[in-house]
Amino acid sequence: MARSRKRSAPCQAAMLGLTVLFGTFLLAVTSPSVAAAGPSLSILAPANDQVIGNGTPVILSFAVSNFVLVQPGRVGQVANAGEGHVDLYVDGAYSRLLIRVEPVSLPLGSGPHTIRLQLVQDNGTPLSPDVSASVRIVASHGPAAGTPTLTIVSPRPGPTIAHDVYFAVEVTNFTLVDSYGQSNAPNEGHVQLFLNAVLNQEPRAYDLGFIVDMPDGNNTVTARLVNNDNTPLSPDVSASVTIRIQGAADPIGSEQVTGGVSIILALILVVLLLRRRKAIGRLSPERPARP
Repeated sequence: MARSRKRSAPCQAAMLGLTVLFGTFLLAVTSPSVAAAGPSLSILAPANDQVIGNGTPVILSFAVSNFVLVQPGRVGQVANAGEGHVDLYVDGAYSRLLIRVEPVSLPLGSGPHTIRLQLVQDNGTPLSPDVSASVRIVASHGPAAGTPTLTIVSPRPGPTIAHDVYFAVEVTNFTLVDSYGQSNAPNEGHVQLFLNAVLNQEPRAYDLGFIVDMPDGNNTVTARLVNNDNTPLSPDVSASVTIRIQGAADPIGSEQVTGGVSIILALILVVLLLRRRKAIGRLSPERPARP
């Protein structure tokens, strides 16, 4: 028994030594990684390729760790490698600097945009290595989701005697906007009107149209939704109505007709006055000559 105990003591010492050695090894392995943890920056919202609809601003949320955000240009400020601020870029152009981790509102025009954040030192120098984050979004005045629809609500199919006709359309899941060269965006654009398959009116941001001097007979009017660059939606969204124009179109303008009638009436009046004067002259007795 005594010999057995003597043998176990060296074993215990050896195990203790191995434990200490293993602990030292783990400390040596893990300590450099902890010491090497540097500044980090991440964008929490919006999600990449998210559609921001209804013309609302983009709400940007972000997180910063192992880095202190401070106001640059303070009196007596001393440069510190662990502090600075965040530079914000939109589509590659500088927008503003951020010194607080709080949501940022960004009103953006229609179309795709890239938002980028970058950590910089107090003097504006980027960190080395670079610490930045970016996200792509699409802004739209239309709804962020849903399938656009188009319906012609007026006129109804059938006969009419009018050659100048108003057209009214109803759209859903789509916003009509003026065309000023902006980028395409989901569920936003204009309406085109075609008369018998020929473009009759340029794209418009209104749900009413007016077509004049429509020819006699059957006429088919088609309304179509288009993007900001006037290209049709994919898949195509359009609606048609066929109306029958009865009676000949008036080839003479109303002002011309009114002027012509006035001239004719004036001539008739002159003729009547002349005839009346002649009639009075014949009926009047001749006066006797003076001696």
